[in-house]
Amino acid sequence: MARQSKTSNPSPAIPSQGSLGLSDLRNRLNFLEKENEKLLKQIESNRTKLNNLNDSIKDVGIQIAQRIAPFRQKILELDRQIHDVFKEIFAVRKLGKKSRKDIESVYYHLQADGLISPQQLPSSADVEVDDSEEETEWRGYEGRSHQEVMEDIARPDRDDLKKIRQLFLRLADRFHPDKVTDEVEKAFRTEVMKEINLAYQNGDLARLLEIEKQQELEALIDRDSSDDLTRHCAKVESENSFLKEQLTTLKQQLKLTKKTQQGEMTAVFKKITKYGGDPIGEALFEVEAHVEVVEQLHKFVLDFRDRRITIQEFLRGPTDLMQQQMTEEELMLEFLSQFQR
Repeated sequence: MARQSKTSNPSPAIPSQGSLGLSDLRNRLNFLEKENEKLLKQIESNRTKLNNLNDSIKDVGIQIAQRIAPFRQKILELDRQIHDVFKEIFAVRKLGKKSRKDIESVYYHLQADGLISPQQLPSSADVEVDDSEEETEWRGYEGRSHQEVMEDIARPDRDDLKKIRQLFLRLADRFHPDKVTDEVEKAFRTEVMKEINLAYQNGDLARLLEIEKQQELEALIDRDSSDDLTRHCAKVESENSFLKEQLTTLKQQLKLTKKTQQGEMTAVFKKITKYGGDPIGEALFEVEAHVEVVEQLHKFVLDFRDRRITIQEFLRGPTDLMQQQMTEEELMLEFLSQFQR
């Protein structure tokens, strides 16, 4: 039964169903079917654009991760060495309470400024860090941005979910592979069921309708029967109402994805590479500078451990380094921002 709330805004040129004659019903059905076909095409087009954008974002992320990996590994190794040196200092050097507290303050500042990773002080209970849990900055941001996008997308209501489930059950009953014994037919149905299950899991009524139409499951309509035409008009009109909502959701998701940092980065990345540029290569100069900063910091801490500098010099800190360091992704964004309008 069609929802009354979704049939209250018919086209101004089309009278209400209650006053339609046989000819008008045929015209109305033709209009609704053409609208249905147009909506399905628009949904498929926007779905393709969104999938292509997500693929591009993923590809750029992989390229960045691969190019930056050696530098990141170097930074991680230096980071471990710096923490180990501090552990030696706290374990071996004889320090007064004030001196120890001052050195701990330097240790904390280096962590707060992003020059070394956050860790507990050696005097606290040692906590092993699982490197497998460390994610690249790109992946960490990607997961959060995807979640933020999805939270902004409207969810189907109960009636919409019921409609999707009804169509899913109808298709599943028609194509279940266990209903046939022929191996070729069974294999065909298995592949169709994969598509049906995926569309159902995604709440994608448009895709389920496409599958139904592709397999010619639509019942024949008696176009000389006003009752048959009226029922089918209501069915198609209800479908179109949901498809319009799905199209709006897809457009919103595409727009939001484009506006994420990753979406904007990918757009600029493609623009630069189109003209033969190498945005990652240029940004790697900044990453190399970051590695040099961490190397200098490592030497600074070693000099104190080996008594090449006094505690007073150490407490003044590496003043030329004590600045907030950007992550690899921030460095990339900073570089690409030069090419944006």
